[in-house]
Amino acid sequence: MGVPKFFRWISERYPLVNQKIINQNDFDCFYLDMNGIVHSCFQKFSSPYREKNIFQEIFFYTEYLFRIVKPKKLIFMAFDGVSPRAKMNQQRSRRFRTKETNMKQNKNFTHSNEEVFDSNCITPGTEFMKRLSFFFKKWLKNKVKFDSEWKQGCDVIFSSSEVPGEGEHKIMNYIRKIQKVYFQYKKSTLKHCLYGLDADLIMLGLLSHEKNFTLLREKIFHRGTTTFNKETCLDKNLNLLMSEEFHLLEISLLRDMIFLEFKPKKTILFKYDVERIIDDFIFMCMLLGNDFIPGLPHLNITQGGLNLLVRSYKEIQQKLDGYLTKKHQIHFGRAELFFRKISSEAESLFFFRRKQEKTGNETYKSSYYLSKFKFTYQIEHGFLSNLIKNYIHGLHWCLFYYHKKCPSWNWFYPEYYSPLCSDLVNLCPFEIFFTKGRPFSPLIQLLAVLPPRSSVFLPSSFANLMLNEKSPVKCFYPYEYKIDLNGKKNVWEGIVLLPFIDENKLLDAIKMFIKKEQLSIQEKERNSFARDIVFTKIAWK
Repeated sequence: MGVPKFFRWISERYPLVNQKIINQNDFDCFYLDMNGIVHSCFQKFSSPYREKNIFQEIFFYTEYLFRIVKPKKLIFMAFDGVSPRAKMNQQRSRRFRTKETNMKQNKNFTHSNEEVFDSNCITPGTEFMKRLSFFFKKWLKNKVKFDSEWKQGCDVIFSSSEVPGEGEHKIMNYIRKIQKVYFQYKKSTLKHCLYGLDADLIMLGLLSHEKNFTLLREKIFHRGTTTFNKETCLDKNLNLLMSEEFHLLEISLLRDMIFLEFKPKKTILFKYDVERIIDDFIFMCMLLGNDFIPGLPHLNITQGGLNLLVRSYKEIQQKLDGYLTKKHQIHFGRAELFFRKISSEAESLFFFRRKQEKTGNETYKSSYYLSKFKFTYQIEHGFLSNLIKNYIHGLHWCLFYYHKKCPSWNWFYPEYYSPLCSDLVNLCPFEIFFTKGRPFSPLIQLLAVLPPRSSVFLPSSFANLMLNEKSPVKCFYPYEYKIDLNGKKNVWEGIVLLPFIDENKLLDAIKMFIKKEQLSIQEKERNSFARDIVFTKIAWK
């Protein structure tokens, strides 16, 4: 999901980056973030639904996208697998918040021809995702063997939900592999196209530092309103249809726009580098919050938060004497200068409101930390120091994750709110270190992200840990919880205040109460990992 409203901001500030699709588009590599396709296809059906029809819709939609792009060298399709723990907290909040209007139907959920749909089944490790992977592989095998369009010679690679990692990051890892193994092609500029709606894809496209990178996106007002079928894919008016339904976000143009946006008007004492300025821009965007860490207070993109970040950066650019980041590393001194700059303006509005309410500026920090963290600012500075340290670790984790790979499968930011920007000072003493760890197995991951109403997607022995009142981890699965709107208008934008999963406590409970023989052969298969499948592999020429 990335930064909310980011695409809208990009489109309004740099409208030229959105281009029409033309028949002469020429792409070497095509990457599909498949979970976006799955969710879009589900939106076309209402309960009860036929699983077979859902699968067919996904196949047809994939075919339709393939016919639009017609990649020459590679098509890489990736479903979300088990995510890093840092993402699971966001996934858990989103799945708990999913509309709970038909709990009775969920209890009667069966895998018959007609089923009641709970979107939480679109999670790695469920029977639904296992079957989808099975039939998708079967469909791909058939396309590669019998369809002349798919037999044209490009590599066909499939990364199922059994392969750990978020779909878009599995894609980026493969792009980095291409850059490393096929470095000679980088000189001849491979042309990449990535399909998906998540804002994260824009940032990842920028951070690829590829000269020819394009996003294929559905036009927002069409999303979920058009039913694609086999006839549509083969329609003679395909060019007209795709121009009405899709557009291209040209990352190459966006790179140029960012370069011009931040180009200093006065002489600076360091080299102005487009790659470094893009890295800094992505770092600034992270301060608005993403799927892994909360945004800094009072920075809201709809209320001018990103405009403030851009303006502040440009105003102190000469004083920085360099860049805020160096790939996945933060320059503490420069970052602290930047934090001071944005905090003076971001928090001034809150000060002004406090004055109007006659509460006084001096209570501002105290009221924030007391309301969000239940601690007294003037006394408990040990807690604040640890909070700041965790947040800086979080920023480093995100940079490493976006630039290279997952630095730690087990690390996560252990709070729902960030420290105040004005408290991000004296950062130099911090040492940044991550333990790599390993991903949760699929079934344990389901325990970490699903609410009790979706326990039907788990084996009965695992579900019992959620539902049994005597379970040692029952406290992790409340039926009632609070949602903090935190200044937002819509409930879906609020923060779901759930207890954080204690990994050690969860694993101990599984060892104590669940025996391997309780799992069927199929359930054991669901709880295992797999590797990417290469359907065709032809040496690039």
